[in-house]
Amino acid sequence: MIKKSENTLHKGSGKLHWYHWLVVVLSLVLTLSAWQVTSRLADQKSQIQFDFQSDLLVELVKERMLKYEDALWAGVAAIHSQKKVVNTKTWNAFANALSIEEKYPGINGIGVIDYVAPDKLDDYLEEQRQLRPDYQIYPTHDKNEYWPITHIEPVKLNKKAVGLDMAHEKNRHTASIKARDTASAQITGPIILVQDAKKTPGFLFFAPYYQFVQPPNSIPLRRASFIANVYAPFIMENLMRGTLKNENRLVNFKISDGEDLLYDELKPNSEGYDVSPLFSKTFEVDMYGRSWTFEMQSTTLFRHQVSNDQPMMILIGGISIDIMLLILFIVLARSNKKAILYAGEMTRELKVSEKKLTTTINSMRDILITIDNSNKILSFNKAAEIALGLKESDVIGQDISVVPDPNLVASDSVEKHYLNVKGKHTYEEKKVINIANKEGRLLPIDLTITKASSNSTNYYIVLIRDLSNEVKIEKALESSEALLDTAVNASSTGFAILNLNLEFIELNKSICSWLSFNRNDLIDENFNKILSNEGSLIINDMIKNMLKRKQSSIHVESQFINKNGSYIWGLLTAALVIDKNNVISNIVIHIVDIQKEKGLLQNLILQNKALEKSNADLEQFAYIASHDLKSPLNAIQQLAHWIEEDCDKALSKESKNHLDLMKGRSSRMIRLLDDLLNYSRVSRYEYKHEALELKHLVYDQFNLIDKPDEFICISSNSYLLIPRVPFELIIRNILSNAVKHHDKDKGLIEIKFNKTDTDQIITVTDDGPGIPPEMHKKVLEMFQTLKPRDDVEGSGMGLALAKRIINHYSGDLFIESDGVRGTSFIIRWPLPNQ
Repeated sequence: MIKKSENTLHKGSGKLHWYHWLVVVLSLVLTLSAWQVTSRLADQKSQIQFDFQSDLLVELVKERMLKYEDALWAGVAAIHSQKKVVNTKTWNAFANALSIEEKYPGINGIGVIDYVAPDKLDDYLEEQRQLRPDYQIYPTHDKNEYWPITHIEPVKLNKKAVGLDMAHEKNRHTASIKARDTASAQITGPIILVQDAKKTPGFLFFAPYYQFVQPPNSIPLRRASFIANVYAPFIMENLMRGTLKNENRLVNFKISDGEDLLYDELKPNSEGYDVSPLFSKTFEVDMYGRSWTFEMQSTTLFRHQVSNDQPMMILIGGISIDIMLLILFIVLARSNKKAILYAGEMTRELKVSEKKLTTTINSMRDILITIDNSNKILSFNKAAEIALGLKESDVIGQDISVVPDPNLVASDSVEKHYLNVKGKHTYEEKKVINIANKEGRLLPIDLTITKASSNSTNYYIVLIRDLSNEVKIEKALESSEALLDTAVNASSTGFAILNLNLEFIELNKSICSWLSFNRNDLIDENFNKILSNEGSLIINDMIKNMLKRKQSSIHVESQFINKNGSYIWGLLTAALVIDKNNVISNIVIHIVDIQKEKGLLQNLILQNKALEKSNADLEQFAYIASHDLKSPLNAIQQLAHWIEEDCDKALSKESKNHLDLMKGRSSRMIRLLDDLLNYSRVSRYEYKHEALELKHLVYDQFNLIDKPDEFICISSNSYLLIPRVPFELIIRNILSNAVKHHDKDKGLIEIKFNKTDTDQIITVTDDGPGIPPEMHKKVLEMFQTLKPRDDVEGSGMGLALAKRIINHYSGDLFIESDGVRGTSFIIRWPLPNQ
């Protein structure tokens, strides 16, 4: 039945659904409508085009500055990666690798500005003059610190800048200090570069680096650990020429920093200058600690392009978009089918691996039990059933007290039970004598308890080795040395004794059988005969340390050589034999065959890597699909607004309703794509925890959402440690959900806070219609709403996005509601140290 359902899913996953065709048809209808009315929208379109070109030009400048910033941070990373102090040769090598003249047009160079305290000046100059005897710091000034340019590439273009002290001039000095104190990239106010023969405006771009890769959190610590600034000099004309060539441009512009002019194309000799421009605008842009004023004007080329030949272009463009949408839907459908097939294949492989692992555990000779934090038994292998006389089905989920402990009487606390795991943080190993099975037979055992975790849940692995045979052997050894040979040769694992020259003087049958040697092949031979080259180097060093009493034993995995030349993985344990006089006499080694375990582990690692790559590919695909679909939808929505404005009186009431429906559906899809994009970005960024006031944060987000005036929100006044940006998005989505799905014009939303030793609990309760218990999990899934989307506008992504963000930070989201009245959303968010 499951296989039939899976085949049905695969069969339908590669086809286009009705909503795909609906989007294509609606887009085609809108394109044809826009074609008929575009001629009346020329002026408005011209204004939009000018605004777009202006914004695009500013974004290009920002994007280019961001690229230059990346080059500076690359310099910081390169310096941190150097084990030695950076000198002119290493900085030249970095600059050549960076290829700034090819990859960063407009930049004048890249260099390092060291911070030198007065008491360190002589040492600094001596160090620099080792490679550059004529190196000097200039000019002189009255500041009690030095900020000289130590390195700059290419030197040929920037020779005059070498040794220039930033402290001599206010703009340079101020930006240098600001970059140090803020740990962020900064630019200077307008300056004239010493290497600029034309004396045109320019600026410097700084990126600080410290003793540590991660900048300190406070200004005093930043100043104490600050080393230098990586910087780049810019001549404004060269920067603009490299960023925005004035060829066939629709917009000319001028840039000023306060009253200082940085760059000017608004003059008669500029290409495309329009004496009476159709459009102009001025606005401020924050640029790395400075405020740049952009003055924009349309060009003569813009005037010529405003001619109204656009209806046909819109028609052709709209049809092209429809075709691209159709192609995109087809590609998406096929990709979805491939992803489902691949996921199914990976699931089958994981099931096989799980079965192999279960078989391995149940074939173990040692007792293996897993226990949770509450001392409840989670698993119980076959060896445990045989040794303790208990069935797995009888003990799973039960308290450890079901396993007999002869050391306890009825009144004793479970805390004394030998399987108790509460309070254990690291593994402990001890021998426990007088452990009883179900029939009361006493068993001497070796007990090891190891703490592990999965999905933020702690559990404990209890490994019990029955020492009954070992105890018998020890007693036999006391009476006769002959029994030692019997015990050694009866062992299922490799055992050998070496002299201090690492020669075999005794070994058991297991090690000979494991490596296909005869006993005579190894007796008196060196131990290295059975070690791989890599294993020989490691193990011999460890044996030397052990003989020097630097370590008491060896416990290491290594490859051993079979007689036929093949390699086998084994777990080697070695210890010293020390007599009563504290003299080392021999070395005892013990080798366990772990070849199968190594193979299983390698297969599991490969499968996990394949699954991680698949998840990453699916996440990247969702990001690209969501991002690229927004542009045509924005165009569709804008065209609908134009039609409504120009044909308001001509349209019938039914046509207006249809137009409103079109705008609503396009808005809904834009919202859906935004939410899908946010959903795909959840794992891309890690935000730092901050101390936030819950009441203030909640009221800020409540005021951002669209709601009736009579809706009230009440929050407890508590402080919590949580990442601000993700948590604001979660609270905003939950509050918006409570308002949208309320059945009255007024309502009450109450937020409460509680904290445990490990978690922060935030509860958001509303008095709207309840959510039926059977729908609690469903509403937290993607694209799920309780009401039709035409009744309640929404993408169906809000709660799914909130849950994914919370899960990403190892928390969880729960719903409590009786389905009649009132709903509580409970957020469990771990404390940072958890």
